[in-house]
Amino acid sequence: MLTRLLVRNFLLVEEGVLEFGPGLNALTGETGAGKSILLHALGLLLGARGSAEWIRRPADGLLVEGVFRIDPPMRRRLQALGIAAAAEELVLTREIRRGGANRCFANGQRVLVERLRRLSAPLVEIHGQREEERFRRPEAQRDLLDLFGAHTGRRRRVREAFREARRAAEARAGHAQRTERLEREEDWLRFQLAEYERIRPEPGEEETLRERLTQAEHFAQKAELLALAEHILNGRDGAVLESLETLDHRAAALQGAGEFWEALRASIADLARAARRLHLDIGGVAAGDPEESGNVAALEERLSELERLKRKHRRTLEEIATLADEWRVSLRELEEAQATGAALEERWDRSREALDLAAADLARARRRAGPGLATAVRGELEAIGMKDCRLEFCLEALPAGEGTLELADGRAIGATGGERVRFEVETNPGEGLRPLGEIASGGEMARIALALRVVLGRRGRSGLSIFDEIDSGLGGGAARAVAARLGEVAQHRQVLLVTHLPVIAARAERQLRVVKETRGGRSRVTVTALEGEARVTEIARMLAGEGRDLQARQHARALLHAPSGLPAAKGSARN
Repeated sequence: MLTRLLVRNFLLVEEGVLEFGPGLNALTGETGAGKSILLHALGLLLGARGSAEWIRRPADGLLVEGVFRIDPPMRRRLQALGIAAAAEELVLTREIRRGGANRCFANGQRVLVERLRRLSAPLVEIHGQREEERFRRPEAQRDLLDLFGAHTGRRRRVREAFREARRAAEARAGHAQRTERLEREEDWLRFQLAEYERIRPEPGEEETLRERLTQAEHFAQKAELLALAEHILNGRDGAVLESLETLDHRAAALQGAGEFWEALRASIADLARAARRLHLDIGGVAAGDPEESGNVAALEERLSELERLKRKHRRTLEEIATLADEWRVSLRELEEAQATGAALEERWDRSREALDLAAADLARARRRAGPGLATAVRGELEAIGMKDCRLEFCLEALPAGEGTLELADGRAIGATGGERVRFEVETNPGEGLRPLGEIASGGEMARIALALRVVLGRRGRSGLSIFDEIDSGLGGGAARAVAARLGEVAQHRQVLLVTHLPVIAARAERQLRVVKETRGGRSRVTVTALEGEARVTEIARMLAGEGRDLQARQHARALLHAPSGLPAAKGSARN
């Protein structure tokens, strides 16, 4: 329910605060006073397209703000969207600034216009000349028929069956595409996996190989050096040690060889000890040499092989191991493709059959509900002055396309069933039935919406119904009948309407007068809530064009004090 509407710097409205109550709320005033401007501002708040041209000069921007009382389901929806909803209120705000800046807020949190539109959709339904497009949409007409027929459960079953069938269809199609791709790639996959299995790198092998190669190269270099020393000292004729020993023997035969020969003899002894130590070291190296020290080339070849594998796939060995697992899975999947495809085909057939059954049940319910809704609406239209209006509900097969699934027999079914619903109306005898959205008169459109709303009773999500131009062309008994129907609708929901008829305005629980006046050379629109004698004066003005007319005032009091228990509307649905 809308409890408060603030409009600031919007066209002729400098600032207006409208307080609304439950039941029927009426906006009245002279023709051209600005009543439609206020509804236009409300439409902007609900997500309609805005323009900086609507900003009242010299202001920098306009603002529209509405306070709605919400129920627990709406609070849960807000919380699911991440919007604070601690209190039982939702405050929607729309600002438009010069230069094109457009800002929207929900409970103080900034949102996009599309989110604003989605948030307000369950709160308000608008009926009037500007709402032709909504009536033209087949989905809106389908929803009205389903509301009347109480098809919520059937709709839910179709929706759930459709989702499962769509998942089954997507899984089936995805499997077929993947199998086809795997069949094209099978030779490549087997070659890559065979190469990997031949090389079969172990986890951490590369680091281990490098450590082993470094150690093997060190031992090889050490053994080579020792072998060279052995060769120089003892390994050939004329080796260093043998030549020195020969020199020592010849020097020993001389007497008094001198200090040099003594020092040489000592050096020979040291060198002999070094040679013996060298022999022992060579034996020790041979005993402690790792097995791969003699196979440096093999280690280097293994490392080169791993490097080639990495370069080929441009990945680390760990990542290639993961790739190999994926290749195995793909090949295993290809081997199991036939069995998997059969299971998916069975799932698709089963889900498609369930969808067909659920959609057929919904279609039967719609065919039963259509004539009843048409009869009830015709009765309401006759009561409100459209006795020559003829209305029919047509069901036609849903065309195949995006958002539908095709059954075995070629029929298409969507998430809301297998048919489109179309309302056709003849407003004047002999003109023939035409789609509801093609009705030219906004007043006729609003009265048909009123008839539908009366028939639907409490059904529907929104808590506020807005009727614009509903009294266009009405008079006498039709006006009283419309007032009665509006009163009945207002028992179930909040109603806001613009009216020029006193009998309808008098039926309202709350009446607001819209006045356009000129001050300081500028026009402005003001809104005043009417009570007591002020309301009598306004009703008298609507009756006689002059609020001070005594007879009109007497008639106004009679209307205001008339019992509200007018006859119930025909065909109304009370839940």
